Amino acid sequence: MVFGLDIGTRTIVGILASYDEITEKIIVHHFYEVEHENRAMIDGQIHDVARVAKGVAKVKKALEDKSGKKLNEVAIAIAGRFLISSIGTYSLNISEYGYLSSDVINKMEIEAVNAAAEKLQYPQSMYCVGYSVLYYSLDNQWMKHLEGQKGNQAKVKVLAAFLPSNVVEAMLSVLDRVNLKPMHITLEPIAATSLVVPEDLRNLNIAMIDIGAGTSDIAISDKGIITGYGMVPKAGDEITDVISEGLLVDFKTAESIKRQLKIKETISFLDILDNSQTITKQEVLNLISPVIDDITEKIAKEIINLNGKPPIAVMIVGGGGKVPLITEKLAEKLGIPNNRVSLKTLKNIDIIFFENEKLEGSEYITPLGIVNVALKKQGSVFTEVKVNGRSVNMLMIGKDITILQVLLQAGYSLDKLVSTPSLAIAFELNGKLQIKRGNFGKKARIFKNGEPAELHSTINPGDIIEIEEPRDAEPVTVKLTEVIKPMEFFLNGVPKKIYPIIYKNGERVEDLEELIQDGDEIQTISPTIEKVFKDNNEVLYFTINNLPYEVVVGTVIVKNDEILENDYRIQEGDLLRTQIKELPKIKDFLDVETEKMVVYLNGEEVVLDREEIIVTCNGNIIDVNQEIKNGSNYTVRKVRKEAQLIDILSSLSLNIDEIKSYDIYINDQRVESFLQKITPGANVRLIIND
Repeated sequence: MVFGLDIGTRTIVGILASYDEITEKIIVHHFYEVEHENRAMIDGQIHDVARVAKGVAKVKKALEDKSGKKLNEVAIAIAGRFLISSIGTYSLNISEYGYLSSDVINKMEIEAVNAAAEKLQYPQSMYCVGYSVLYYSLDNQWMKHLEGQKGNQAKVKVLAAFLPSNVVEAMLSVLDRVNLKPMHITLEPIAATSLVVPEDLRNLNIAMIDIGAGTSDIAISDKGIITGYGMVPKAGDEITDVISEGLLVDFKTAESIKRQLKIKETISFLDILDNSQTITKQEVLNLISPVIDDITEKIAKEIINLNGKPPIAVMIVGGGGKVPLITEKLAEKLGIPNNRVSLKTLKNIDIIFFENEKLEGSEYITPLGIVNVALKKQGSVFTEVKVNGRSVNMLMIGKDITILQVLLQAGYSLDKLVSTPSLAIAFELNGKLQIKRGNFGKKARIFKNGEPAELHSTINPGDIIEIEEPRDAEPVTVKLTEVIKPMEFFLNGVPKKIYPIIYKNGERVEDLEELIQDGDEIQTISPTIEKVFKDNNEVLYFTINNLPYEVVVGTVIVKNDEILENDYRIQEGDLLRTQIKELPKIKDFLDVETEKMVVYLNGEEVVLDREEIIVTCNGNIIDVNQEIKNGSNYTVRKVRKEAQLIDILSSLSLNIDEIKSYDIYINDQRVESFLQKITPGANVRLIIND
């Protein structure tokens, strides 16, 4: 059995009911109703907690006495007049995301809720009590689900519901004063709609209006869902105030006159001056017609605002809706036939069975709707959930509640769930913009009752949620070696690699491990022959009399048989070869002393070799003026020789063949042959006759 409590602006209604699973009917066992002392509630807002609690205590005790049961838990409804709904959308460029993950979709939904919240512009602190996805789209096409999809532009649209925190806290304060624990909480428009617009009717575009004492609450159904909630801050009390002022009676008397309009043609009353008065029903209707015009005009405007057009039908519930002219004038304002606007009562709602006292009036739709959704567990309870040790009172309405919704209601910054990515680095390389994307950190891990969970994991009363701190991303680092690649060319058929010359912000950089900073300007140029081959000489290896020699010789760089200048800049793929500038000769390495002898020519001393040097390579005698060959083995030896006259004459700068007449004497002995042997100390005279 469920104790349902409807705390309205004018009255408090309590109902004890149970659910018969066989007949699928709600059985109402007991009912009790009291009016508030004075005006403890105004426009649906609890203004005097103590007085409202006093009225609730009366209802509780009366039902305890009737049932003989102690009542500790209660199902209540928070007035829909305080519910603010807002639609939010969010679009995301997903061209670089690949296939969409649930995390990305969750983020989109959160951003859409944030967009809805930003539209509120409400001065009070608001609780998001949930949201529903109205639709997804991918590249402007409707999609049932986005996970696993791939495209360019994704969009989500949500309907988010919000309540002022003080409304919830005031209601809880009232219940606490009378030792009642909320076992189920819903919204008044949801409760009323559950009876008059059941799910099989929600495919129709219907407006349900609960006209109470303080406000008129509106719910719109279409295409199987509740598409919007609204509120007009005008209702039955506005009519009562006009009667009070026009007939000069107190508020209670004016309320009585208003209620008699449905049953009497003439009404008698006592005004505040103690004068007995009698007035006709038509006179009262003439008096209140302008305010009814105003109320229905505002209701019609709000319906159009929520629905975009007049609905196909309007169902009115609540005590304020019983006032004559309401249905007719609302039909007129909406431009729909009178028979499309109806005051709903309990007469045609066959799912209710009254065990004792039978209720029929439209004012009992909402309290019976409260027990209806509670008994059928349509929605959940207002319960306590802990988030990182902090207690959060969670309003669970109409569906399973997720960790995400708990965090939203708790005011938890969703930014705390996502790590801060590192900043990207943008720089120029040879005049072209380069971007190194930032790193992603690790998102916060979520645990429910010690087990890993996700944002969309559902919760139960008493669940403990723990959220770890996310790990921020490591800063982006970019080295020169990561963006500057070496050039490849060929030297003597062998591939070579060399880095270009690098300048960063106009300054030469030698260390390729140096980090690039955001905004850096980097230029590269090819190195020159001089820079690359300044130490590129060749080494000759050879032996002389088995003694090894290593001789460094200079080279030049040749491309296409053309010797390159030192300032030539090497290009990618160049085919280069080395060429030796000049080879050394054998004589450059001969340091051999030979035996000498002295003779005289025309009285001048001449020194002649008595030994000669013989050089051989691989058994062949070679000239000492020959160039060294790499890898050769040379042998050098001295050989005794006989000095001849010609050896002396060869020292002269004379061509004997050009001399017509001459005489030659050795030691005063005339000789005829140039091959005449000469001994040390010989005195040779050459006489040229002409």
